[in-house]
Amino acid sequence: MVRLAAVLIACLPVLVSGATASDAPHLVAVDNVVEPYVGRDTPGLAVLVMSKGTVLHKSGYGFADIDAERPVTAQTIFDLASVSKEMTALAARLQMQDGLYDEDTAVADILPVFADQASDDRAIVVGDLIHHVSGLTDYINADEESVSGTEATNAVVVNWLADQPLDHAPGTQFDYSNSGYVTLGSLVAMADGADSLNGVLHARIWDDLGMESTNLVVLAEGVDPDRMATGYSGLEGDFELSHVPSLLEGDGNVLTCLDDLALYETALSDGSLLDEQAIKTLFENGTLDDGSPINEDGAGYGYGWGLETWGGDQYATHSGSWMGTSTYYQRNLDTGMTVILLANGEDISLAEMAVDVEAAAE
Repeated sequence: MVRLAAVLIACLPVLVSGATASDAPHLVAVDNVVEPYVGRDTPGLAVLVMSKGTVLHKSGYGFADIDAERPVTAQTIFDLASVSKEMTALAARLQMQDGLYDEDTAVADILPVFADQASDDRAIVVGDLIHHVSGLTDYINADEESVSGTEATNAVVVNWLADQPLDHAPGTQFDYSNSGYVTLGSLVAMADGADSLNGVLHARIWDDLGMESTNLVVLAEGVDPDRMATGYSGLEGDFELSHVPSLLEGDGNVLTCLDDLALYETALSDGSLLDEQAIKTLFENGTLDDGSPINEDGAGYGYGWGLETWGGDQYATHSGSWMGTSTYYQRNLDTGMTVILLANGEDISLAEMAVDVEAAAE
């Protein structure tokens, strides 16, 4: 993949760690877990720990930009990558609550371009997109630059998908699908009569919650560049610039910061957007047409959340990885403890760190 710029950094400058004045509160035990990774596996890291909607720890570590020696803070804006999918699915759930459609609604009823896209058995339905069982092929591997390139739009990708044979019949197997969520993003926009998913997310989620620094990357020009985390690749303290832009909505590309994510997590915890029963549906596993639950290496999949049980507790998690960014969102559904990790290094693995951060915060 092409990098827009590449500058080898032989060693990281002096580490900026722990909480800054704007990032408090923080827990020293969490500092002790995450600091060894910063400067080694990622230039910078933002960490949020919450319990039932209350912030326990909110802190930036390392550098958002190495050359400028600009530190990561709770206001530093990161690309969520695939963690964005939960917001797309939440918007769909809000539309269902308003009666616009349901999981069994045929995608073609809202996006007519899919009228001819059906297996011998049945058409693709909304729930197939949400739970990654649609059978849509992967647009990222398309040979056409207009589909897989940096200038591709939702309209181009969705029209292309509607002309492609399915990889398998809908509802017959789980295949994690960026194509499904790009399609869901277009469907959500169409159902609200909006020009874009960005408009729906603002109207239904972000604006109501006061998430003033959150946007889709298509509007990145309006974001203060001094607040954006610069993306890097590399490990062992050797980092080079890494960034590949995208115009697509639905499968990724949400830009946000810890301050805004704290508002979002509070809303998931206190029912600000959905009542308690409706929120539970976000974390219910999908099923295949034969009635069997989704089970991908022991994990299920809800509304943009991977679902697993370990240590006796139920978890909803999602990772995100793209050029210059790595993210992780972990919710313990039994204890109410949440860990959110945002890194501007694409090669760091954050799942194990999230488990350790949760344990340190308990």
